[in-house]
Amino acid sequence: MSNPLPDCIFPSSNAEGIADLIPSMEGDFLDYPLAYGSVRRAGDYRGRTIEFYVDDWRFNSLGNAVLYGDHFWKLWERPDRVWKSGAPSFVEVNFSTSNAQPRWRALEQIGKKRYLSRYFQERGMRCWVDLNVAPRWWDENLLGIPLGWKAYATRVHKNDTLDSIADQASLAESQAGTDAIKFVVFGHRKEIEALCQRQGWIYVDEQTTTWQKRVSHKAEKMMTLQSILVEEIMPKQTLEDWIHA
Repeated sequence: MSNPLPDCIFPSSNAEGIADLIPSMEGDFLDYPLAYGSVRRAGDYRGRTIEFYVDDWRFNSLGNAVLYGDHFWKLWERPDRVWKSGAPSFVEVNFSTSNAQPRWRALEQIGKKRYLSRYFQERGMRCWVDLNVAPRWWDENLLGIPLGWKAYATRVHKNDTLDSIADQASLAESQAGTDAIKFVVFGHRKEIEALCQRQGWIYVDEQTTTWQKRVSHKAEKMMTLQSILVEEIMPKQTLEDWIHA
């Protein structure tokens, strides 16, 4: 039986009431990352870093329902699936934002993300802060992040430039008060990988961790569907009919 998210108030140092993260529980090592809610079917993430950079269509409008096995469940209603998974760390849940959103909606998305992060920290998990928000809300996304925080992550989108990734890193360095940050970039572009190598950042190729698994999973379903159609369309033959065909 899953436990609901507790109806509680966490410490906050900002006027919006967005929960503060625990400084001593920031990410240390990026254990081999696995995406949660995409093609993963087992709940065992022991020794892994859970990351939530998954397709938006896997989420619903009422609190981000994640596909778990054959069922959808909401992180907001059943967060224990994360901290009971055995994962020692996580990248923050990426609730989508856009430049067109009103400020109250962006704050809601950031507030939910940070609330879950604080809850997972209280349960013993280490946190990598998610910087993957619309540029209009970069400053708001720093609410609840303690000064001196050094562990950050982001995801590269198709239209992102090298400058936009560098700007996110600069934002993280400003919050950390040092350029000695831990910065993880999830992507699938060679020029981004080269940038990470030059800057000493961690690059995670999504094509080798999540994307190819999605493709193979989709191909497997297509083959199954085709076999079903062939069985339905092709007339059944007896052995004698087949021999004389």
